[in-house]
Amino acid sequence: MNSKFIKKGIVAAALTGMVLAPTAQAIVAEAASILGMPQQNKEVSFDQNALINAVAEINNTNLNAAIKIESTEEIRLNKVLTDKIFAVVGEEGYLYVNTEANEDSAFAGKVYENSVVKVVEKAEKWTKISSGNVIGYIKTKNLISGKAAEIKAKELLMVQYPDVDITTLEEETIKKCFSLGETLEEETARLVAEEAARFAAEQERLAAEAAAAEAARVGQRQAVVDFAKQFIGNPYVWGGTSLTRGTDCSGFVKSVYAHFGVSLPRTSYSMRSVGYEVSYDEIQPGDIVCYSGHVGIYAGNGQIVNAIDESHGIGMSSAKYSSIITIRRIF
Repeated sequence: MNSKFIKKGIVAAALTGMVLAPTAQAIVAEAASILGMPQQNKEVSFDQNALINAVAEINNTNLNAAIKIESTEEIRLNKVLTDKIFAVVGEEGYLYVNTEANEDSAFAGKVYENSVVKVVEKAEKWTKISSGNVIGYIKTKNLISGKAAEIKAKELLMVQYPDVDITTLEEETIKKCFSLGETLEEETARLVAEEAARFAAEQERLAAEAAAAEAARVGQRQAVVDFAKQFIGNPYVWGGTSLTRGTDCSGFVKSVYAHFGVSLPRTSYSMRSVGYEVSYDEIQPGDIVCYSGHVGIYAGNGQIVNAIDESHGIGMSSAKYSSIITIRRIF
C-alpha cells in the first residue's frame, strides 16, 4: 500500500507544478485524502533518492514537452524557411552571385535585398546557393541563417502585413514577402520590360494631359460662344465695338474675345492670321470664321454668331453663307 500511495503522491505533485521532492507526511496526507482515510502522523519509510529521481524525471519530461511546443506562427515560418537563408546586400541593393568560388569568376546573376537563398554547399569562405534560377557562389559572410533569418522573416512579414495575424496567411502569400535572385538574362528581360512599361505609362500620362488640356480648351471655346450669344438682337454699327450699343463684324469678334483676355486686331482682314488654321472638318464652337470682308464666331451646328448688318444686327447665320477664306482657332 505504501508504494502505491507514494506513486500517487508523486503524480499529484507533478500535476500541481511541484518541482521539489515532497515530504513523506505530505505524500501520506495526499494519499489519505484521495482514499478518504484519516491521516496518520507516524513516519513512513521510503527510498528518498528514488523519490527525488522519480520527481525529477517527471518534471524533466514536462519541461521537454513544453520546449517542443511551438506557436502556429513559428511552425509556419520554419516551414517556409526550411533550408533557406537570406543574402545580405550593400547600398547598391544587390549582390553578385559568382559562377565559381572566387571573385574573378563570371557572374551567374544577382540576389537582391530580402532575397531568400537555399544552401547547396556551405564552406568557410564561399557558399554555393540557389535562389530562383540563379545557382552560384556567395561569400559565406554575406549570408544570414538560423534564428537571425527567422527574425528577419518576421520583420519582413510585419512590414508587408502590419495589421494581419501572420498565422492566418497562406504559405504562398508569406513567400511573396521575400524576393528571389535573377540570372543575368532574366535581369535584362526584366529591365527591358520595365522600360517599356515606363514608356507606355509616360505616353499614357501625356495623352491624358493632352486630353485634359483639350477638354479645357473646348470648354473655353464654348464659353466664348455662350458669351457672344448674350448679345444677339443688339444693333449693328459700322466702326462700332460696343456689344450693347452697337458694333460691326470685326468689332464684335474683337470685343467678345477681349472679355476672355485675348487681344485681336481690329479688321476682318487682319483676323485671317490670328491663332492657327483648322479645316472646316475640324471646326469647333468658338473658332473664328473669316470671309471676304466679313468675320464671325462659329457657334456649332453649321451656324455662326456675328454682327450681320444694320438690318439684322447681331444674330445667327449659316457658316457657309459665303465662301470661307480661313478658319482660325485661338484656344
